[in-house]
Amino acid sequence: MKILVVGNGGREHALAWRLSAGAGRAPAGVHEVIVAPGNAGIARGFRCLPAATVDDVVALARSEAVDLVVVGPEAWLDKGLVDALDGAGIPAFGPRKAAARLESSKAFMKDVARSAGVPTADFVVVEKSAAAADFFASRRGRGAVVKADGLCAGKGVVVCSDIDEARDELAAMLGEVDGAPRFGEASRVVVVEDLLGGEELSVFALCNGDDAVILGAARDHKRIGDGDTGPNTGGMGAVGPLGAAQGIDDALLDDVRARFVLPTLRELQRRGAPFRGVLFVGLMLDPARGPSLLEYNVRFGDPETEALLFAIDVDLAPLLLACARGTALPVDLTATLRAHSSCGAVVVIAAEGYPLAPEKGAPIVGMMAADALADVQCFCAGVGQGAFGLVVDGGRVLAIGGRGATFDEALDRAYAGVACLQIEGAQHRTDIGKSVRRR
Repeated sequence: MKILVVGNGGREHALAWRLSAGAGRAPAGVHEVIVAPGNAGIARGFRCLPAATVDDVVALARSEAVDLVVVGPEAWLDKGLVDALDGAGIPAFGPRKAAARLESSKAFMKDVARSAGVPTADFVVVEKSAAAADFFASRRGRGAVVKADGLCAGKGVVVCSDIDEARDELAAMLGEVDGAPRFGEASRVVVVEDLLGGEELSVFALCNGDDAVILGAARDHKRIGDGDTGPNTGGMGAVGPLGAAQGIDDALLDDVRARFVLPTLRELQRRGAPFRGVLFVGLMLDPARGPSLLEYNVRFGDPETEALLFAIDVDLAPLLLACARGTALPVDLTATLRAHSSCGAVVVIAAEGYPLAPEKGAPIVGMMAADALADVQCFCAGVGQGAFGLVVDGGRVLAIGGRGATFDEALDRAYAGVACLQIEGAQHRTDIGKSVRRR
């Protein structure tokens, strides 16, 4: 197979790496992996070709005669890239636009969950803050989460510790404070839901429209600072795949498949929008209540993907192709992964000023030294080409992966890779994976 990975970040670098011989052995039947548009760091190991529109990707897939297109970012899915590729007869891993609404519309996601009987927080969907008055009145003394309906590049969700804060946030998000919705069209409709307590978990399910297999579970760290302080980010690090030692046993993952993933697939089928791709199930785990759905994403998460794919030794291409074609998925994947998985960890290196105002242009020094370490891999995200080498070109610059027999080993190796790097003003957390360390 010749495979095209669409996107330009660390997630796409990890996908290309796992799909290719760069994973340490040549996967069966994979001839070449190319990336579009990629970035200067990814281009060190893969052929990167320009693509800015849906038509560009379709034309590129045709001219390169690719056998499979793997779509990374949600924005491409929302633009209908998979619809266009399907129309051109090119197999594509990722949902069509109608099913991708699970992520591009929070209101749609909650409606699907309610119709499918999936456990999730109580909620109300509003276009005016007055419509949430009864919801707020019945929840005095409790917290709430305010979510812009549309895609906001990870910035459209605000966790409020009390109802007064949530009421003010809702009015601001809808534009009732300064006359303009904070996120434009994306926040003309807003979802307000109960704030759930517990521990978050991300589960990845590969779906062929009718069935699903669990690829793994991971946990990321959203806030910029140690101890989960400071503003939220796209993710500052992650660990996975989590297992029984971390309280994530096969019974829990089987439950997620049975009570969350499969009912959602059936509901989308009923609505004429079958889901083929990866379903990212964002859960809140509470010992008393059990798991509840926080969100669905319709693509691989970032940076959880880098941690999972660095640690899981599996031929990914046949799995993604089966999803794209709607053919049978392996029933023994869980056992295979258990036998061929390490522990994975990723530490994100972010630019100076991230997440509010990241500064670009700083030289990136030491990446070759980090990659030379055993069981360490640099996945390139916000990386550009400067006059004398690679430079910072985005908020999250690198995801430094480590793997080992234990999470302690994986984290130690990831941080050893971080220690090789010299990037002026760069920042990273020093407590990634603290909850899974044994020392």
